[in-house]
Amino acid sequence: MINMIKNLSTNHMGMVLGLCGYTAFAFSDTTSKIVAPHYPALQVACIHAALASLVLYFFANKLGGWRGWNNVRELWFHGTRTFLNIALNILMLFSFTILPLASIYAMIFSKPFFAAILSILFYRETVGLSRWASIIIGFIGVLIILQPTPDNFQADLLIPLFCAFLAAIMFILSRSLQEASNFVMGFYPLIGTFIFCLPFAIIGTPDFKLLIDQGQLEFIASKDLIWAHVPIFFMGGIFIATGIVCVSLAFRLATASLVAPFLYTEMIWGIAFGYLIFGDLPTSLTLIGSAVIIASGLYLILVEKWRRPAVGAAPASAIPRPLRISNPQPWNFFDPEETDEKERME
Repeated sequence: MINMIKNLSTNHMGMVLGLCGYTAFAFSDTTSKIVAPHYPALQVACIHAALASLVLYFFANKLGGWRGWNNVRELWFHGTRTFLNIALNILMLFSFTILPLASIYAMIFSKPFFAAILSILFYRETVGLSRWASIIIGFIGVLIILQPTPDNFQADLLIPLFCAFLAAIMFILSRSLQEASNFVMGFYPLIGTFIFCLPFAIIGTPDFKLLIDQGQLEFIASKDLIWAHVPIFFMGGIFIATGIVCVSLAFRLATASLVAPFLYTEMIWGIAFGYLIFGDLPTSLTLIGSAVIIASGLYLILVEKWRRPAVGAAPASAIPRPLRISNPQPWNFFDPEETDEKERME
């Protein structure tokens, strides 16, 4: 099993990491849904960011340590990703207070389109017809599940739509972090979010709806932790750390159009958790849409397998610029330094 993983190409490893990362995010969303009714939003965000930071710090050596943390060229990217993560957390938490979960997901699932477009604009990545087809097919599956109609559209939906855009930028920027270790890549956004949210966890979370509707700034006081929720918070921190590292590394290794469609698997987990934990029974259209989503992912995997070139046979024109984000050499996930050294020698 280990040898099979070590022999994967960078594109295939990126796809596997994307699947693991988006699965972890689905698990973290579930933990947030469980505890969110009991605490103010920014208190939850602060606790999750703190715990996720601790998880990453505990495994820092396994994730490459502090390599590249002070690289001058990359500090701008770290700062931008940290700012994006803070804004993304605030906007998403606000969205959960004014919109139903299904409506939010409908907008968030537009992220693959943003990721593909941003890759074309900033990395001059070529997105083939088959990859575009996989993204579109997966999105059609989401539409089957959500059944959006013009009558249901609200201007507030622009908020999670903007969140999808911010998330796409955040993970795409990870491809510009050539020196930063996997630990540094995930730690900066998390610790920045914790530092920003900590004062609000102490003094209380602003009532965003009241602020927007009436222009009045009032705070919702933070609550004492319920002991039964402590392990749920810890699991949320672990899943968030796992998701950030896996998805960021996935976009770092593989082309965005290959990784992005695995976002749709979150809906599959949402159906499962909705039924097992919250008692929500999926409809027939939900099951049909889920099948379409799975089919789009399988189609993408098969297409990538057919198109995979022999080792060392990739033409120069196939390498995206300005960064080399995928190469025909097998990715050594268990010793990334070895792979990085191979890339520097080429």
